[in-house]
Amino acid sequence: MKKTTTIAALSAAALLSTAPLLVSADNDNDKDDGQRSEYRHKGSAMNADLKQYSSEEMRIMAYGQALRRFGPGVTVSVDETEEGTYLVQLRDAEDNLMREQEFNRYGAPVRGGRRD
Repeated sequence: MKKTTTIAALSAAALLSTAPLLVSADNDNDKDDGQRSEYRHKGSAMNADLKQYSSEEMRIMAYGQALRRFGPGVTVSVDETEEGTYLVQLRDAEDNLMREQEFNRYGAPVRGGRRD
């Protein structure tokens, strides 16, 4: 009986002695500089650097997507509009308009964002 009491007392003393260390552990999320998340950097979420695409880059990306989706024989035309957006037209081998979509300079759909 004396052994179990001694072991229990030592265990309790060990737990109580480590309690201040656990309470004073540093929390990395509480920073004095106002950052609330490690993913924010200079006001942008997850270090997102948005790239503006040229009309040639838009044509290459649109052609790649058209080939993947519709197969060979599709033609792509990319025209820059007065608003600074890109109008992408997909045509089949018989020059029939299959799809027309408008994108901004970042590659995001402007109007007609309907997905098939």
